[in-house]
Amino acid sequence: MSYYKFTPRMSLLGVPFLLAVSCLAQIASPPDGFQRQIQQMQEEAARNEQQLHAYQWIESTTMTINGSSRPPKQSICRYAPNGALSKAPLGTPSQPPKVGGGPLRRMMAEKKIEEFEKETEQIHVLTAMYLPLNHAHFQEALHTHRVDFERNGPSGNAIVIHDYAKLGDELRLVLNTSTMHLQRIVVKSYFEKPQNVFTANVDFASLQDGTSYPGITTIDAPSMKIAISTVESNFSRPTY
Repeated sequence: MSYYKFTPRMSLLGVPFLLAVSCLAQIASPPDGFQRQIQQMQEEAARNEQQLHAYQWIESTTMTINGSSRPPKQSICRYAPNGALSKAPLGTPSQPPKVGGGPLRRMMAEKKIEEFEKETEQIHVLTAMYLPLNHAHFQEALHTHRVDFERNGPSGNAIVIHDYAKLGDELRLVLNTSTMHLQRIVVKSYFEKPQNVFTANVDFASLQDGTSYPGITTIDAPSMKIAISTVESNFSRPTY
């Protein structure tokens, strides 16, 4: 299949750090010392959000279908003075290839395109259930005690939320205990059936001034043979 049409509908740079820590602050009995860490996270999250608004960057999204990577789609992203995030596509928009041959061949090609669009729509919908973080799902998980804490793991402290959006799924938030920033988000879920696995990983990076941002986001739907990778790079100060 040579047809490639994909437009990201989420901005992971808008992942609400403050939402996560404000929800966690409501837990009645966190581990010893965790309340102090939460306060530090709140302070760092507020400062980080303000710092991000001072930058513009390039977002590159690459889709892999049946093991074959498509050309990346790039956009320049920046915050407007009113705080809204805008994205402007870079380069010439790609056009779907013309399908030659007889009526049967064209019909088969159109059917493949339609199936592909349905699959990418399912990926969009499922991704939106987890990213950005959802306040209602957080509150429900906290009130029903579906949250576990992992301390001093390989990457630091982690908050694990079970049944976040679906029964049997898992959302893991890994914290950098030295900076009190989110270090990684890991999503384990599924589509209609548990065997139709869906995973998403957000790996955060830092700029020279310490500003944290989601450097690489990967989404994998192996049953559909589709993988999506988004990289945020080339941060600079915008000129208006």
